[in-house]
Formats: sequence, C-alpha cells, structure tokens
Amino acid sequence: MALLRHASTVALLTLASRVLGFARDAGVAALFGTGVVADASVAGLALPQIARRLLGEGALNAALLPDLARAPDAAARRARAGATLVVFALAGLALAALLFLFMPAVVSVLAPGFALDGPRAEGAVLAGRLAVVCLPLALLAGVFAAFANEAGRFARPALAPAAANVAVIALLVLLWLAGAHTMSPSAALAWLAAGAVAGALTQFALNLAAVPRGYFRLALAAADLKAALPLLAGAATPLLAAALPQLRFLIAAAAASGIGGGVAALFYATRLVELPLGLVGASAGAVLLPALAASGREEATLGADSLGAGGITAALALSLPAALGLAVLAHPIVVVLFERGAFDSSASALTASALALLALTLPVQALEKVLITIAFARGLSRLVTLASLAALPVGAVIGFLAVGALGMAGPALGVLASSLVALAGLATGLGRRRLIVLPPTARRRLLRLVVAALAMAAAVVAARQGLEGVLAQGGLAAAVALAGLVALGGAAYAGLALALGGVDGATLRAGLRK
Repeated sequence: MALLRHASTVALLTLASRVLGFARDAGVAALFGTGVVADASVAGLALPQIARRLLGEGALNAALLPDLARAPDAAARRARAGATLVVFALAGLALAALLFLFMPAVVSVLAPGFALDGPRAEGAVLAGRLAVVCLPLALLAGVFAAFANEAGRFARPALAPAAANVAVIALLVLLWLAGAHTMSPSAALAWLAAGAVAGALTQFALNLAAVPRGYFRLALAAADLKAALPLLAGAATPLLAAALPQLRFLIAAAAASGIGGGVAALFYATRLVELPLGLVGASAGAVLLPALAASGREEATLGADSLGAGGITAALALSLPAALGLAVLAHPIVVVLFERGAFDSSASALTASALALLALTLPVQALEKVLITIAFARGLSRLVTLASLAALPVGAVIGFLAVGALGMAGPALGVLASSLVALAGLATGLGRRRLIVLPPTARRRLLRLVVAALAMAAAVVAARQGLEGVLAQGGLAAAVALAGLVALGGAAYAGLALALGGVDGATLRAGLRK
C-alpha cells in the first residue's frame, strides 16, 4: 500500500509538471509567436530543458539507487554517496564549460538551417551560453532526488519539476509587465535564459531540501572518489537510454530549422502531443514498473506477462483516441490554445501542419514507453539503447529529405518513422525473450479499440464541417465549439469501446467503485 501511495503521488505530480510546462510554453508563444526570439530560444535552451526534464523525473535513480543499496553497511553507503556528489558536480561543471566554449558549434548542429551570422543563430548562442549553468544544477538535482528516494522521501522530488515551471511562469509574467514586445531580441532571450536558470535553481533547492538533514556532512566526510568512478560510468547507460527518444525531436528541429519559425512551431506541436503522453509515461514509470519488478520472480512469469499485456492495452486505449483527436482537430486546437498576442494565424497554420502528423506518433510512443518499462524491469537497458540508436538515423534521413516537399510535416514524418523503428526493435527483442505475450483476448480487444477510435474520428470530422466558421474566428465561441467536439469524440469513443467489447464494462465499473 505504501508503494502504491508513493506511485500515485509521483504520477500525479509528474502530470502536474507537464500541464504547467504547457502553460509555460503557451506564455512564450503569446509573447513571441514563432518569430526570431522563439526559434532562437527553443534551439539555445534545448539541452538545458532536456537535462532538467530527464534528471528531474528520476533518470538517475536506475544508476545510483541499486549501487547504494548494495553497500554492505551505512558507512560504505555514505562513502559512495559523498563520492557520487563530488564526481557528478565536477562532471556537470566541466560539461557546462565545454558547452559555453563550443555553443556556436552546438547551435550549428541543433539548427543547421539558421544562417551562421543571422539573428536566430546569434540569439540561440546567447541564450545557450547564459543557461549553461542549468546543466550542473539539473545533474545535482537528479543526484539529490536519488538520495531522497533512497531515504524513502518521494513527494518533494516529484514536486520539484512542477515548482520549477511555476518559477518560469512567474518570470514570464514579469517579462510581459516589462514590455516584452518592445524589447530587443537579445534582451528578450536574456530574460528567457534567466527563466530557465530560475527553474533549474528551484528544482535544485527543492531536491536539496528533500535530502535528510546531516546526510551531506556525513557523506562528504566519508567520500571515496574511487568508488564513484564506476558509478559515473554506470550512469551513462540508463541516462543514454532515457535521453535517446528525446534526440529524435532535436533531429526533427534541426530539419525544421530551415523554415522560418519552424523550430518553435515544432516545439509547440510536440508539447501538445506530450500532454496525453505524460499520462501514459507517468503511469508506466510509477505503477507498471514496480508491479513488473515485483512479479519478476521466476515463479511469477505468468503474472508479469499479464501485466505487460494490460499495460499495452491501457496505453493504446488512452493514446489512440487522443492521437486521432489531435490529428483531425489540429488547427482549431492550436488556434484556441495558442493564437493570441504575437502568435498569429500564420503561426497557427505552421504549428497545426506539424501537429496533424506528429499526433500520429502518440500511440507509437505510448507503446514504446510501456515496452521500455518492461525492458528496464528485466535489466535490458542495452536493448533500449540499441533500438533507439538504430531509429535515429532513419528519422534524420526521412525528416531532412521530406522537409522540402512536405514543409513542417516532413520533420514530423521523421519523428513518426524513428518512433516506429524503435518500437519494432523493442518488440522484437522482448518478443524473442517471451517477455511480451498478447493472448487472443487481448488482440481482439485491441482491434476493437482501433475500430472505436477510427469511428470516433469520423464522427468528429463530420461534426466539424458545420462549425468551421466558428472555429476559424477563435475566441470564446471557438473554445466552446472545440470543447463540444472533444466531448462528442470522448462520448463516441467510450460508447463504441464498451459496445464493441474493447473495454470490459464489469472491470471498468469495479475500478470506478474503488
């Protein structure tokens, strides 16, 4: 019961962080649209943002907690913890110094479409250099979170990313009050970089406060640096496995960088996809992973298989209607959620063209998250790394080749292709080991869910025809019309899924009663 309580807390706070992150990005969109400042900030702050998210959501736990748990006594555990703190702090500072020095080269890789002497490249270099301090802060925050979790403290580390987003939103409000529209691009980018640093500092402070009092004094006094070097090397594999799926979006942004406003538009579209994806990811990491680990004993193989099939079914049940809904309502969703301030109708069209195809990656990524969870629970992080590495060049080739013909849909197509390759690699590797088994009942249920989702999409498209004028004008009327279409889609999907047997009514009613 304690594990379930902690898992629920982590899942809810992670979802809160995703929602607040969307509010943060909507604020940036309102202030700067998809112009020079938005493009430059997305490219320049890409690495700090990814580091803060990965390390803030427990990416270091898989590397640090098992080693600390294997320590023979409390003294050895303190020695390893202290050495880990010192080595990771030095590694973070060294990485920040290297990025500061080579930021122009980093930007040229992340956004090759930016003119080297143009305002987008110069602004990205400025923002990136101002925000490099986020990297050591995020790394140490991740170490502190692991220490706090090892001591049985979960709530505050899980709250830290959400609090960091609140800090950034507060700074955006100050930026608006200071007259963002009248600022030079360099001044606006300096403010945005300061917001990223404020978020990293907030996350750092909360995770530091979560560590038991006196922990660091004892740990640093007993630090054994030789013991931390294997830890640093061992952290590379789980960190790489967690980061590689994010790299496909960096590659897509590089492909979109030749389109004015393309980097920002792709970023905003990605954030919309990540809102429902966060539900699947949080549930998989906080609930499915502990359950799979607990059922991983040899005598519980059947139970583990059942959990895996249930996770796959649940992931598709949640992600399929969300994906098709985002795809068929891409433009009105972008208009209602983003089109205000500097985010005009051209920015909406650019973002919607990316979202319409990027939305189709949602069920693929949801399944990928479930399979990654199963792989990690069985100690197969190498399989995750190899599958993700094989997928990256596929996404790069398709994204860069398709951008000329398809515009913003080209980079989104690259993300879809990369996600499909990674999913195929994971499914093949786990299937050969008999770690994912879909019984006939589960296969029939999945087919019925697909039929229900497609019928839902058709109903929403038909209903949208009569509301095009209202949806195009934006404002409150468009928001009400969009809400009605979403409600119609949700009701149609739920009714069809129950009627066709894609969802078991008795099980659903039992779950609701609990």
